[in-house]
Amino acid sequence: MTIQNRHTILGLLASTTIMVMPVEAAAQDTQRYAFDIPAQDLGDTLRTVAATANWQLYATADDVNGVSAPQLRGSFTAREAIENLLRGTRLVARFDNQSVIIRGRSEAHATLAQVPEEAIVVTGTRIEGAPSAAPVIVVTSNDIKNAGFADLGDLARSLPQNFGGGQNPGVGSAQGTQNENVNVNGASTFNLRGIGPNATLTLLNGNRFAYSGNNSVIDVSAIPVAAVERVEIVADGASAIYGADAVAGVVNILLRKDYRGITTSARLGGSTDGGNFQQQYTLLAGTNWSTGGLIAVYDRFDNSAIRAGDRTYSSSSNPASTFYPDLQRHSVLLSGHQQLGVGIGIKADLIYKRGDMTSVRGLLADRPIETSGTRVINKFETFGIAPMVEVELGARWNARVTGFYGTDETLGTTDIFTNGSTRKLIRIFDNRNIAVEAGVEGPLLALPAGEVRLAAGGGWRHNRIHAEFSGRNITPTRENKFAYGELFVPLASPAQNLGFVHRASLTAALRWEDYSDSGSIVTPKLGLVFAPAAELSLGVSWGRSFKMPTLIQQYTGYAAVLYPVTGYGNRFRAGSNFLYIGGPNPEVGPERAENLTLSANFRPSPRLQIVTSFFNIDYRDRVAPPLSSVLGALTNPLYASLVTFNPTVAQLNAAIAGAAGPLGNGTTGPYDPSNVIALLDGRDRNIAEQRYQGADLAIRYRVPLTEGRTLSFSAGATWLDSQQRLLPGLPTTNLAGNIFRSPHFRARGGATLDSANFTLAAFTSFTGGVTDRRRPVPIEISPVATFDLTGRIKLRGLADVTISALNIFNSKPDQILVAAPDDTPFDSTNYSAVGRFLALTISRDW
Repeated sequence: MTIQNRHTILGLLASTTIMVMPVEAAAQDTQRYAFDIPAQDLGDTLRTVAATANWQLYATADDVNGVSAPQLRGSFTAREAIENLLRGTRLVARFDNQSVIIRGRSEAHATLAQVPEEAIVVTGTRIEGAPSAAPVIVVTSNDIKNAGFADLGDLARSLPQNFGGGQNPGVGSAQGTQNENVNVNGASTFNLRGIGPNATLTLLNGNRFAYSGNNSVIDVSAIPVAAVERVEIVADGASAIYGADAVAGVVNILLRKDYRGITTSARLGGSTDGGNFQQQYTLLAGTNWSTGGLIAVYDRFDNSAIRAGDRTYSSSSNPASTFYPDLQRHSVLLSGHQQLGVGIGIKADLIYKRGDMTSVRGLLADRPIETSGTRVINKFETFGIAPMVEVELGARWNARVTGFYGTDETLGTTDIFTNGSTRKLIRIFDNRNIAVEAGVEGPLLALPAGEVRLAAGGGWRHNRIHAEFSGRNITPTRENKFAYGELFVPLASPAQNLGFVHRASLTAALRWEDYSDSGSIVTPKLGLVFAPAAELSLGVSWGRSFKMPTLIQQYTGYAAVLYPVTGYGNRFRAGSNFLYIGGPNPEVGPERAENLTLSANFRPSPRLQIVTSFFNIDYRDRVAPPLSSVLGALTNPLYASLVTFNPTVAQLNAAIAGAAGPLGNGTTGPYDPSNVIALLDGRDRNIAEQRYQGADLAIRYRVPLTEGRTLSFSAGATWLDSQQRLLPGLPTTNLAGNIFRSPHFRARGGATLDSANFTLAAFTSFTGGVTDRRRPVPIEISPVATFDLTGRIKLRGLADVTISALNIFNSKPDQILVAAPDDTPFDSTNYSAVGRFLALTISRDW
């Protein structure tokens, strides 16, 4: 490509962006940066240096991971920093126009065509170094600290692509059926695109971990942030790569591999309006040696409840009711690795969490909770261990065998107070997960553009949950076997010096899974990356994904209720009744989706990067109740397939006998089968069609300042539109933009000033408004914008001090209409009751 043509392409693209940014000349090697990086794994340190200088890092995991790097402290150019880190190792570096290629000395002749495009990307592909066709969102440990977050749940709720509903603490009562009865243990989860927390697959170091509670999700708040190196998010269907649950995307939490020393930290904070007093104490210890390393983290977190009496928008609630639960947890994480010999290594990650959560709901605002209301106390305990063996097979092929065993138990006690008397209910959810997987990865053949690589493998998983609640006692299980293959084909590389393309590659994946309760499923995925110039990369990702119904959703049994035909006019005999059955259904099967993502990554200089993507998710066979209400169902022809008129006594008896509990009677008389004129089957089934479409935009810009300081800007935004149709013939209804659903627009942006001794970060978050359509006249709920400020000061030889002020202007949610006094009086899925929050953190390295 000629220089003139390249400039034409860049000019056209730049003119279409929504922001005008200066285009810089290439950063000079003389630019100095302030580094203060502890001794740790070389791969981690190199990624930090490259990110600081906005350089591209080309290296393989085998070359740099597991190599110890010394402490890097002082002011260096990027080249000086890297040369210091590699001194005394077998590695050499080649520097080329804000890029660095690192190889072993025997491979020092490697060219750019033989090196991966990005730095050790592991999420969204099983092939080492393969570029992702969909954007990868990366949040580093420094990003988490600069945002003032206490745990990964805070990070999840801050992302524009994420929805705060589902299984998250603070989601109140009467917040839509999709958000009800899921947060039994204070867990925090990712919920990309608002499709549902169990439609986002969350991994730890690339492995699945134990399901938490009753919703087949992973509690990310159980993972101490002190152990986290970075979080990678691919908001694109990935079932062909990872299996079920990756309909909306995959989140991979990557742990620090090596750390030497001891770090202690203490954090105190609270909401200025009252409640939510937080205490967090963390101990991080680690060591490494020539053939391995080990880190251990203990984290204790405690926050007091936010009560309705603390907030101005809670006039309809009992002041003793909680908008945010009283929550305590203790978390322990161990992560280690060891080389057993030449080309053989083992790794293992272990998590343990226990704690309790207390929340209350008052039924009448003028009575104490002990007179009329409920108090729920949930105790929970989680354990998981994931060992791994890695073997170099020769000819640059690698094999990996991983295993996992995990448990998650929740014991819930609900005290129901009514006029001085107390009734107690017990709920138990006990999850068990076991998995084994083996795979290989390596080159097949060489093309002019590079190596064709293959990843293939298979495995077995077993999930079980024992549940006791509402008089039900069930222990359903599910097993599945799977096999997968993924192929990476490079089509063009910079070393070929082609005039019409800088780089191009194709990936293809296919996965087969066989489930004990639903049969087999095959899911494909294709990805194309095309870079017409070094500054611009385009991606197309297409694939099919699926999600299994949760065991609770499928096997807890349905309810049977007798209703009068009152309100249906003269069509039915006066005084007659109909039998309704509704709820979980063991006959439901997998939900299926088709994903398409188009993306563009524009990097006109090392300082500026603009990433945009357009996505479409066509979600079919969603498990949902076919009826929003039993009213009118007997006479509406659209529901004819659900109704059996004049059922036999045997049909009625079978429907009642199959229910999980006794027959409910909504009539004024006793059950008489001769008086039942219809059987209405409203049990869950694979019927719903949903479509999600929208666009993401992310911008990063870094300005080097004097004396090693840097000023960084970042902004991210998501526009989302989604619709649903429950049954063929029924009208399509909007999801996004309605109360208790994702808003159409969310954004977050800010600036960070960084130097060797201090960091100052300011961020603003915007959550768009939603519409309350639960009444004949829709009501608009106002958007909420918050402003956060975090300062970190390094007191040499003493401690690091962090001061955070979140939601400085104390933005509050609108009050909404409630149907009952114990309903939460605001949309807690989108807007928080925390309000202005101040925190102080002191940490020290020993």
